[in-house]
Amino acid sequence: MDTIGIFTGKQKEYNAQALTLLYDNGPLTAWELTAKIRKIGRQSLHATLNKRLRDLEKKGYVRRDDKKWLLRFKGIIAVLLIHRKTKLWHEKWKEIFEKNAKTIEQHSEPLLKRFGIEKEGIHSALKYIGLCLDDFNTWVAFSKKVKELIEKGVINFDVIKDETLLSVIIMESMTLEELTNIWNPDPENSETKQETTEGAEG
Repeated sequence: MDTIGIFTGKQKEYNAQALTLLYDNGPLTAWELTAKIRKIGRQSLHATLNKRLRDLEKKGYVRRDDKKWLLRFKGIIAVLLIHRKTKLWHEKWKEIFEKNAKTIEQHSEPLLKRFGIEKEGIHSALKYIGLCLDDFNTWVAFSKKVKELIEKGVINFDVIKDETLLSVIIMESMTLEELTNIWNPDPENSETKQETTEGAEG
């Protein structure tokens, strides 16, 4: 997708290869990534990939855990955006995002709190619109929404922070009525419960 800066210019091939290889294989070291790209001059390629990975890390696409490189939320979306035919990720990402779902929700906290949605509401918001972070179809839906937001000029994918991207997707995916239901999930039940309590006290 040529509207994303990392996929333009001289380094676009290496950026696309690095992210796609992580997507297809799960977390890898720079040397493991180098071994999967058949090219003359492995030492030089390793140095190039290291530089690319550090740059992608600064831009929020990947993170390093010990010696392994892992895709972040933004990195997964980027890979889904550049491949016309959607392909299933490596099963390792399902496990990782299942474990880190709470962390991703916490990343969304600051922005959603501005709209009065507390931490518990973030989880409710995702479930309310049928989004589960360990479900691949959710990520396909995310990528379609992000593509739409990029094309409309709502977000600049090159500069948006990884921790705010999910928040923006949620806010853009929900109607005002749906957001209101998160703030006050079921007002009728609340009123009924209150009347019952008052009746019992009387």
